[in-house]
Amino acid sequence: MKKLLSKWLMGDVVEKHTTKADFNTVIETLGEVIKDNNFGIVATHDMRETYTSKNLSVADDFEYKIIHLCNAPKSHKALTELSFDMGVMMPKTIIVARENGTTSLRFMRMKPWMVSMMFPEIDIVPLSKKVTGTMEKIVKETIQKVNNK
Repeated sequence: MKKLLSKWLMGDVVEKHTTKADFNTVIETLGEVIKDNNFGIVATHDMRETYTSKNLSVADDFEYKIIHLCNAPKSHKALTELSFDMGVMMPKTIIVARENGTTSLRFMRMKPWMVSMMFPEIDIVPLSKKVTGTMEKIVKETIQKVNNK
């Protein structure tokens, strides 16, 4: 019941797209698409590297990277003109993972009304829709480009 209610109320919070393309090809293409959309990669967390450095075992085919991206002028505007609290929504994150012979890209698709509840003093819905649209565009363009290679 809880899962059904959550799905009805919030929808799919994690949006996932998959491709048969090689993991490294997806990572490389994602970087290009991020740049083409006026964002920059501010950090990449390689979870294989993190886990193995802590002597945690991972499968031979385990690939999982967390890509943090930012549009500096827009994030600056959000923090300096809207609210410092906006920082909890930054940077944006795209996960690239290899599983069951496919490479997946995931990002958090926050419903605009959910974001508006987090920041009731700000008319955040238009910005939330735009940011979610840009994240979706980046992921879909990446999938399209790797599938056409």
